[in-house]
Amino acid sequence: MIPIHDTPSSSQQEAWVFGWDPTPGIVSVWANREGRAIVWRREGERITYTTERFRPWLFATTLSDLTHLGQSLLPYHAPAGDSALVSYREMAGPDGSYRYVLSARDGRALERMLLSGASRRLGRQVTNLNDLPETYYRVGPVEQYLMLTGRVYFRGMVYDDLHRLQFDLETTALDPHRGRIFMVSLRDNRGLATTLDAPDPADEAELIARLCNVIRERDPDVIENHNLFGFDLPFLEERAAAHGIALALGRQGGPALLERRADTLAVGPDARRRTRYSLAGRELIDTLDAVRRHDFVVRDMPSHRLKEVARYFGIAAPDRVYIEGAAIFETYRQDPELVRRYALDDVIEVDGLSRRLLGAPFALASMAPRRYERLASAGPAMG
Repeated sequence: MIPIHDTPSSSQQEAWVFGWDPTPGIVSVWANREGRAIVWRREGERITYTTERFRPWLFATTLSDLTHLGQSLLPYHAPAGDSALVSYREMAGPDGSYRYVLSARDGRALERMLLSGASRRLGRQVTNLNDLPETYYRVGPVEQYLMLTGRVYFRGMVYDDLHRLQFDLETTALDPHRGRIFMVSLRDNRGLATTLDAPDPADEAELIARLCNVIRERDPDVIENHNLFGFDLPFLEERAAAHGIALALGRQGGPALLERRADTLAVGPDARRRTRYSLAGRELIDTLDAVRRHDFVVRDMPSHRLKEVARYFGIAAPDRVYIEGAAIFETYRQDPELVRRYALDDVIEVDGLSRRLLGAPFALASMAPRRYERLASAGPAMG
């Protein structure tokens, strides 16, 4: 932790804004509640990773739920306090404020201790710390790690240093239980531009496996598409499950599988529930989120659909191929090359949107202790 003085120096002020750990090139962080973190760094075209331990922590208004620990509860500054089973740091603030920082070797174990103590204190069973917002406040494991270490993403990097890959599915129907994937277009900012085809239903499993292989081989820092969370990843997940294929897309060193959880996306006063996906070692970016945030400010976009948005920003190519959605698969049967051009135009436009709208979240990630993908969708708020 950086020391706090009444009149902070300019270097301290800079550390508060940009973090105080100078580690350059962090492109992704994965962490869990047990206190394990994996950090991926880019050094030119080379990726390295380290596995680290940290003490999970949270804010509390009281220590009363840990009195049963007795002498095992140590002040952080006591001898061995920084390695104790549970330690606390008391900050300035009135009674009832979040003036205690509790930390532990294992965050899940700390939660169990707090829930046990709260259940005794309240005389009822408490099973989730989220049910005690007046007593405890915590952020996610990645935020805990970054705030504790003073590290941030992308130090010393510019946007083009990121290895970004875009992929887009072409399907025979919008429902994965009624249709299948017949084409995937892929491009990245390192020269890739290709399509994978599955002309017949029997070819779909091989297409999905090839897609996973391409992503692992290209090893991007960021995966992008328009409506990535609303369509492409849910559809891909369902079709992979239908074939018994594990979506092992994570980066070397971390958990391999695509993970999902419920999420609330708030843009202005509106909030919508959705499924959010994540990958260890790669940041997942839905450019639709960036478009919605932009339109909340300007209020003049005719649509949030990719083709209309690309025309709005002037990034649609003059010879861009347009095909009505309902006619894409039938057109593919008659003229597969035309559909390949159409599909590649889609991912080219996604790259254009990324360059146009995601520079600000990229810059914010070099200051705010959050994953880049979360800043791109929710900004600095805790959503």
